[in-house]
Amino acid sequence: MEKVQKSTDKSNDNYKKIIQYIEERGAITNKEVQGLLNVKDSRALKILKELVEAEVLKKEGKLKRSHYKLK
Repeated sequence: MEKVQKSTDKSNDNYKKIIQYIEERGAITNKEVQGLLNVKDSRALKILKELVEAEVLKKEGKLKRSHYKLK
């Protein structure tokens, strides 16, 4: 149970970092998430997808030109 709680706390921290980054700069890319959170491509995509599904972010563009903004 404690492991799940730590995982959730880390996810929330990651979400907050991404949202703050977007508030300051207007948008974020997958590459920027990787650098910001020190994660690999697949993890960055998963986090961004979770935020899009939660309707916090909206995805704009396709493939390499994709970026994410606050909804």
